[in-house]
Amino acid sequence: MTNAYQSWDFTKELNPSFLNYVCLLGGHAPPDLTDGFRYCQIGCGTGVTLNGLAAMYPDAQFTGIDGNADCIESAAALAADAALGNAQFLHLELAELAGAELTAFDYIALSDVYSLADAAIHDALLQFTGAHLATGGALFVNYHALPGFAALANLRDLARQHTAQLSHDDTAKAQAGLDYLAHLRDKQAGLFADNPALSAYLDEMMGADIDRLAHDLFAPPIAASHFHQVAAEMDDIGLSYSGSAVLNLNFIDIAVPPDFHDLLRKSSSRTEFETHGDAVRNQNYRRDVFVKDAAELDEAALGAKLAAIPFGTICDAGNFQRQVRFGEVDLSFDAEIFEKVIGAASQGAKTAGQMADLDGFGGYGPEIIIDALRFLSAGEQLLPFNAATSPAPAAALGADKFTLPVGFNFAMLKQRLLQQPSLGFVSPSAGAGFEISMLDALFALCAAEAPASQLADHIFQRLIEAGQQMIFEEGNETEAIKAALIAFRAHRLPKFLELGFLAPA
Repeated sequence: MTNAYQSWDFTKELNPSFLNYVCLLGGHAPPDLTDGFRYCQIGCGTGVTLNGLAAMYPDAQFTGIDGNADCIESAAALAADAALGNAQFLHLELAELAGAELTAFDYIALSDVYSLADAAIHDALLQFTGAHLATGGALFVNYHALPGFAALANLRDLARQHTAQLSHDDTAKAQAGLDYLAHLRDKQAGLFADNPALSAYLDEMMGADIDRLAHDLFAPPIAASHFHQVAAEMDDIGLSYSGSAVLNLNFIDIAVPPDFHDLLRKSSSRTEFETHGDAVRNQNYRRDVFVKDAAELDEAALGAKLAAIPFGTICDAGNFQRQVRFGEVDLSFDAEIFEKVIGAASQGAKTAGQMADLDGFGGYGPEIIIDALRFLSAGEQLLPFNAATSPAPAAALGADKFTLPVGFNFAMLKQRLLQQPSLGFVSPSAGAGFEISMLDALFALCAAEAPASQLADHIFQRLIEAGQQMIFEEGNETEAIKAALIAFRAHRLPKFLELGFLAPA
């Protein structure tokens, strides 16, 4: 017996605004978002991300495809619950994609399918993408990468082999596989003694959600790829590499440690640049963006497009982390320009030009601000939005009760409240979406169900009904809820109102 694991994660990197930003970082003209566009996600799973995008872009059309009928059923049910008429979901065997009679798409996302070790599926994905990605369109593809995955594959294969004869479900087999690997490490087996980095990989596996790990361990076989192999396959179907959806990998200063900066600078091509970087980082997973016959922008055109992007934060200025670590590279956002940009963006999404016009930005022109935005965006606390936003007015902050205006967010709360660590929320007004903590999601729902005077008791009752409790260091749970509510109102409510996650009732 196996467990039918379904992921309910929201992947913010699949947002067309984000993909367009990656295209610009690579110097390519991105698809146009002003008119209705078409978007296809292959490997859509439960449809969380695609439905969220459909909520953000009501004038666009979204198609989700998956070979798992249960996932497609869940995706369609979520679309119906969120009243989304611009999202359709198709159950198709991936090996049959090449024959699918579908329109051209401005965006195609290959989500967790490119590394499947099935030649028929791999060929079908390439044929479909080559035939159905429109001229000027963008492709997102994630895949298990070499050289790094070679080490992970050893652990995966050993765990699979050790548990092959067990009749338990995949979750129990995953735990048995972890116990076996831990035993090998504890006894200093040569595998771990000769490869110290494997210990860190094992720690990561042991800290993962066990159901997700079971899915990863016992999913179909994986065929990892070097970047140059994927780039060559994309070139064969008319696509060119634009950039990485892991933003720091696009910048030499924060892609690798300083000792390797010259190596990357002397790269003769982008393929060589990426190959060097993967070797330095021992890259085991990639998230890449390719384009089809997209125009290459000159410096002036590129600067103008970057200057037109509103950037906003996912948190307030006080909670914005000024120290960020990218693998072995540390970055400190302690320069004056960073502080000014963080302060401005946290008070509503703005373009570089709008920031340059603010009081206090004297001497910093749009070009310098754009450079600061590039580095800040790599830390994932600041995102490219599709529209500017404004800070919440004082009257809204003081409202006694709130509403949840976005049908998708409410549907996610109904289906997944307190069932996972975080929950995807989207903002149609800003064209932005990301995951929020489950505690914040709970507070948002309860703020729409109860007035301020009853809110703490209502949250407590919700937790009891769900068999959950808050972890607290001092006092009791009721006091912990009240303290967390004060923090929520001070730090999260302004952002939720700015993005339209909540609105005064």
